[in-house]
Amino acid sequence: MSQPEKISIQHILVSFDKTPVEAKRTRDEAETLALELFDAAKVSKDFTSLVREHTDDPVREEDENPGMYNLLNHDIKGENFQEYMMTLNMRAGEKEEELTKQMKAGDIDQDTLVEQMNTFVETLRLEADEAAPHLPHPRSAMVPAFGDVGFALEIGELGMAPYHDEASPFGWHIIKRIS
Repeated sequence: MSQPEKISIQHILVSFDKTPVEAKRTRDEAETLALELFDAAKVSKDFTSLVREHTDDPVREEDENPGMYNLLNHDIKGENFQEYMMTLNMRAGEKEEELTKQMKAGDIDQDTLVEQMNTFVETLRLEADEAAPHLPHPRSAMVPAFGDVGFALEIGELGMAPYHDEASPFGWHIIKRIS
C-alpha cells in the first residue's frame, strides 16, 4: 500500500530529564506516563485536551490545536516550513548587513544596531510562529518516528513512537493522524 503525499498529525510528547527537552521526570516515569496517556487517548473524545494538559512541547494558550504538524512525505515537493525559515534567515542577514553599513557610515551606533536587529528578529519570530501551523514540514526534517508512525496510521487512528536515541530522541510521541 502506498503512503499519502501529505498528512496532518497531532501529538503529545512525553519526555524526560536526559533528553534535549529536559523534562522533570526520569526515563522510567516518562515511559509509564506515555503508556497511561496512550491508553487514555484511545478512549478520549478530546485528544486536544490531552495534548494541552500533558505534552512536554510548548503550548501557546491561543493555539486551538496544539501539537499539530503537517508533514510532506519523502520526495514530495511544495512550499514547506524549512524553506520558509531559510527565507526568514536570509531576510535577517540582509537586515544585519544594512544596519552594519549604517553603523560604519556613522548613522547609528552599536547599541542602536543591536536594538533594531533584536526588534527585527522578534518580528521574524512572530511571522514564523504564525506560519508554522499552516506550512508542512518535510518528513526528512522531523524526527524519523514522526513519519514512521504518522504515515502508517489511518485518519483518526492513534499510534505511539517509543523513545529511541535516533528515531525519537525527545521522548515518547503519542500521535493521532488528523488527515
